Amino acid sequence: MSFPSLPPRLELVVLLVGVVAGYNLTLQILPRERIDFAQLELDEQIAERVALRPTVAPVTVASIASTESAAEPSSAGTCLVPPGGGPAVNDRFEPC
Repeated sequence: MSFPSLPPRLELVVLLVGVVAGYNLTLQILPRERIDFAQLELDEQIAERVALRPTVAPVTVASIASTESAAEPSSAGTCLVPPGGGPAVNDRFEPC
C-alpha cells in the first residue's frame, strides 16, 4: 500500500505551517517570565543596606517606594527607572 505523496514545495509549505503553529502554541502555553533587572538591583541594594545596619530595623513599604522613585543625579540630567521596569534612563533615554 503506497501513500500519496505531495509535491516538494507543498510539503515544505505544510512543514513550515506546522512549525509556525507549534511555535505559537508553545508561546501561549509556556509562562512568560520577564526578569526585571532594575527591581533585582533595588532588591540587592536594600539587602546590602539591611545587612550593614548594626541594629535590626524593620523595612517598611514606604521606604521601599521612596527608594524606587528616587532619581540619581548625573551629568546628563536625572536617571529614572521606567514604570514598566527596565534599565534606568536619563532625559535623552540613554542608560545611566
